Amino acid sequence: MKKNIIFILAVYLILTLITSAVMQDISPRHTVFFLADGILLLIGSKIFDNEASYYKASLLLTVFLCSVFVIRALTPTPIKVWEINNYISFVFAISNLFWLFAALCKAIRTGSWQIWPLPVGISGAVLVSPLIILWGYYFSENAWLNVEGAMALIETNPAEAYEYMLDRTGLGSVVVIILAYLFMISLLLISARSISIRHSSKKSIALAVVFLILNVVLFVRTRDNFVTGIYYETKDYQANYEEFSKAREHRKNMAAKLQFETKGDGGVYVLVIGESENRTRMSAYGYTKPTTPWLDSMKGNPGLILFERAYSCHVQTVPALTYALTAKNQYNDVPLDEAVSLLEVAKAAGYETIWLSNQVRYGSWGTPVSVIADNADQQVWINTHAGNTLDTDFYDGELVKRLDDVKITDKTLIILHLMGSHTSYHSRYPSAFEEFRADGKSSEYDNSVLYTDAVMKELWDKVRDIPNFKGIVYFSDHSDGVNFGVGHNPGTFIFDMAYIPFYMVLSEGYLSSYPERVQQLRKASDDVFTNDLIFNTMLSVMGIRATGIYESENDIGAASYDSNKERFTTLYGKKHITEDAEHF
Repeated sequence: MKKNIIFILAVYLILTLITSAVMQDISPRHTVFFLADGILLLIGSKIFDNEASYYKASLLLTVFLCSVFVIRALTPTPIKVWEINNYISFVFAISNLFWLFAALCKAIRTGSWQIWPLPVGISGAVLVSPLIILWGYYFSENAWLNVEGAMALIETNPAEAYEYMLDRTGLGSVVVIILAYLFMISLLLISARSISIRHSSKKSIALAVVFLILNVVLFVRTRDNFVTGIYYETKDYQANYEEFSKAREHRKNMAAKLQFETKGDGGVYVLVIGESENRTRMSAYGYTKPTTPWLDSMKGNPGLILFERAYSCHVQTVPALTYALTAKNQYNDVPLDEAVSLLEVAKAAGYETIWLSNQVRYGSWGTPVSVIADNADQQVWINTHAGNTLDTDFYDGELVKRLDDVKITDKTLIILHLMGSHTSYHSRYPSAFEEFRADGKSSEYDNSVLYTDAVMKELWDKVRDIPNFKGIVYFSDHSDGVNFGVGHNPGTFIFDMAYIPFYMVLSEGYLSSYPERVQQLRKASDDVFTNDLIFNTMLSVMGIRATGIYESENDIGAASYDSNKERFTTLYGKKHITEDAEHF
């Protein structure tokens, strides 16, 4: 008895001293779980046939699962001592349950066949999958997986994830990750060979039942930890978006009951959504390489208004466009599930609405963006690989050609969603646009920007001849941190990821019809702007005033626009724009 107590206390003290020394902190409340770990290790040594094999197997799985501490140490994500203590005990519970399951599977035989390798291998693969995801994400993004990253993984598909990983880390890293995954599963299977329950007796069965119950209790008590927290937070995050989808009919009814001061001036308006375009890589914004020759040439056109200080409200597509295209923004308290979309308001005001996209379509209810798009009267999705790949059969120029396939009335809103500069950059432009070659991916990115500029020229040349054409408004969903060799992961946020282009090219008819409106837009061209204000700005440009929906303080075209730079944020309010040392 005394020996057993010493064993339990030794485990408790070792774990407490190690974690407290590493973190230079102690959390007495959570070190109580270490006592449970000692008790369970002791019981495990009594119920498994080979005590040494059990200890080795437990150590192996614990090392695997606790390797996530290395990621936290290599990234700036803070972690507290109680989080470490909680997770270690969580891992102990999982490890014990896994080896108990493996031992029970070994006890089941069908004739001379041993069936245990299959269930143990599958359960082992499932067990270490989160570990592989966390390490894969780290190698790809040099960051700890967060809610936004998890949402991006959920909204992607295996082919897109593979292409993205390949582009971010290279084939060698992908192969290493896959081999590491297979290696871990193999080691678990090898260890399981030496794990078995002692000769059955009432005492050993009772002890195994107690072992099972205690591990389940420990598992439940420690299930809320910094690793599983990613799952729980993402689940809550996703539930909010699901509410957005479910409330679709409610928003339609709200839009149908809107009270309008004005329903718009008629005409054809085009809103273009760029993808991952960084304004600092556009010559129109001062970049040294000629990546936007058309936009440069348009500076002599009185209809061009180039906004110099535009930021994205988030650095990933779904959250950025969910706010940009609805009444919800970072500065109001409108519930997302009640936030009517730009398309819904435009339709209620009598506009024909058209959505053309080169992005992957996940289905009408796949993401908030596709839910918004599904409100359009006419939809053209040219990406035939929907749901299966990031690739597309067409470059963005095809969207301009498809304008011939839609019906345009004298009161129409057209939205084009480009593939733009989405990774992999080299896949976004025809070979004729391989103008820059010297700097690898950086040059590929510049070529994608060059091609987007050519698409915008082609679009302008086509739509400006449409009867009653009013103008084009262009903005990007977010940027890419190309200048620093990073993408747009919020976990490693830098402001370069939020530098977006935002400009308008208005027709001569629009300039002559609304000179005061144009003058106000020009006056505000150097004001700070975040793209979640596109909703109010587009309503203003189109001349739509809906009571209780339109917010003049969030309309850069209004005299009452609140241009106080202190109020502007990105990452849904987590970062203040004034923290951008480059521009403030």
